[in-house]
Amino acid sequence: MSFLDGDQAAFEELVHRYQPTVMNLAYRMLGNRTDAADVCQEVFLLLLRKLHSFRGEAKFSTWLYRVAMNACHDHARRSRRHVSLADSPDDEMPEMEQRLPDEGADSPESSMEREEMRRRVQEAIARLPFKFREVIYLHDISGYDYKEVAEILGINLGTVKSRLNRARNRLAAELEDYWEQSR
Repeated sequence: MSFLDGDQAAFEELVHRYQPTVMNLAYRMLGNRTDAADVCQEVFLLLLRKLHSFRGEAKFSTWLYRVAMNACHDHARRSRRHVSLADSPDDEMPEMEQRLPDEGADSPESSMEREEMRRRVQEAIARLPFKFREVIYLHDISGYDYKEVAEILGINLGTVKSRLNRARNRLAAELEDYWEQSR
């Protein structure tokens, strides 16, 4: 029996399995936990109402990512607020656990430099237009291939490649001063 057949436990399993991923996606796209939690809740309410429309033409996770990405886009459009991950650079999502240094770890200076670089890159990504941020997140951070990104976003493959190239160029330009200073 599945959720489509009325099995409530199956829906709870979907929520349990995919909630951390949806929350992480929403946080990365929107830049703060409150908005991310709102969108995450909205996605699972949509899932309750729209799961019957899942036709199985794509993987379930691809379909769910598309629903989540659309919800993030709608939320960003409604709120029209500037996104900044700088508010909480040390506040990582649960799946991005921080590790304690071990015997072979980098020096404290190297760790601090790497952390500063990570923070700067996150801030630069957060300043990108939403359409660029989403392709960077899906392809470069989450590891989806071009075709999967196209399916999730409902755009053609050439558009994915173009947006990713333009997003990377903007990031490079934005981070150019930082790279020059750190040499």
